Amino acid sequence: MNAEFVAIRDIKMCGCPTDFVHGLVLPREVVTGVEDPRRPLAIWAYAWQVGLTRLDAASLVLVINPQQFRSQNQMHIHVLRFKPHAQQALSAFRHLEVSDLNDVWQAASKLALAQSFPDYGVLVSLAASGRYQVVVTPDSPEKLFTQYVCDKP
Repeated sequence: MNAEFVAIRDIKMCGCPTDFVHGLVLPREVVTGVEDPRRPLAIWAYAWQVGLTRLDAASLVLVINPQQFRSQNQMHIHVLRFKPHAQQALSAFRHLEVSDLNDVWQAASKLALAQSFPDYGVLVSLAASGRYQVVVTPDSPEKLFTQYVCDKP
């Protein structure tokens, strides 16, 4: 149990198949989001470990939405699975690779600055190299790349 973060590993949605995964990881302290200078470095590594309890590393994607797409003013990282073919679509976006998940915020800031994004979301996934791929987008990476809602039968 990590004292800094809380994980909601399974968000059960009525009628969703049992293999549907949408979890959340939140800091226990009040942190608003990407823009907050108090954002915890270790949250990405913790979220990745939580995600590996339900998904294989190749399917796992972590996302935090930009401020304009937030419904809550408390930082939370979505633990999800890629949409079909989303990994290929992701290759069209600028990215940086990091070997340590504690470097995600620094890589995201660098990418956002290079692309002049004042507000941005962050996506983290496993790169082909075995490192972690960091992508930023002014839109919701959750909606662009992940299965954030299930297709009910």
